[in-house]
Amino acid sequence: MDSFEQLIGKNINEVDLNESKTFFIALLEYDTKHCGKRYPSSKYKLADMDYYDLISFSQLFKKEAILIVWYNMDIITDLEIYYLSNDFDILFNDYYIIKKAIDNGLAHKLTEGDTKYLGASRLNEKVPQPHSDILANKREFVLKKKYLQKIIDEISFSCK
Repeated sequence: MDSFEQLIGKNINEVDLNESKTFFIALLEYDTKHCGKRYPSSKYKLADMDYYDLISFSQLFKKEAILIVWYNMDIITDLEIYYLSNDFDILFNDYYIIKKAIDNGLAHKLTEGDTKYLGASRLNEKVPQPHSDILANKREFVLKKKYLQKIIDEISFSCK
């Protein structure tokens, strides 16, 4: 049997199906624990972060929902539409924490533990940041695994 990546013809990380005007489309892999509980395999990247020209919250979340194509072992098992707009208050607070750190020249001190659902995932490359002479790791905005776990849990896949 062909792998999932072969079937769609691209590496999963390179797929860009976000042509929709109303929702993001995310191909998300999950793993299972022995009892069958599902958990996400990775974070979901929303956008690269430019410390000098930070994308606005409204641009970052210009789509209010996410169509999630859940797959495991190269097999699509579920499709789900989840309304991010239900969590905009928490996502906005997370965005504000990240933006405030950048504005204060503290991008080098950001950790994903600083926020709840929206993360500033660290990359290996060091880049300049505003208001500081200290180089900071380049980052990208992501929906954290914790948030994706919340979404999986809401579709009731749990251990019995």
